[in-house]
Amino acid sequence: MTTPDGAIETIFRRIIREELASLAATGGHAGSGRLDPEAPEERVPLLDVADRSALVPYVEHILREAGGGPMSCKEIADRAYALGFEHRWPPKYRDQLVRSINALASPSQHPEKFERVAPRVLKLR
Repeated sequence: MTTPDGAIETIFRRIIREELASLAATGGHAGSGRLDPEAPEERVPLLDVADRSALVPYVEHILREAGGGPMSCKEIADRAYALGFEHRWPPKYRDQLVRSINALASPSQHPEKFERVAPRVLKLR
């Protein structure tokens, strides 16, 4: 099957427009998972973490630096990204990291380490 050159060009232009619209909707950071694309990207790696996608050590470190908390999950997520946290795969939701951090205090995860003091606010036990 052959297609005229104009049809191929039209298809490519449509694909490029869709990709640009997608990037504009995510703030130009497709797949990065960052909550605030306008925030400066300071990356000070957390030295003790071998797996950069292990969430518990990052959250524990951040809360210890904050004197044990309480601290909002969004603020913890922003600091985790600044420390070099990386998702294993692109997040499904824009606030996926906030949701995951909030879930750390649930009885099925790490209730011995983290305590939820308000909706989406954690502190160390």
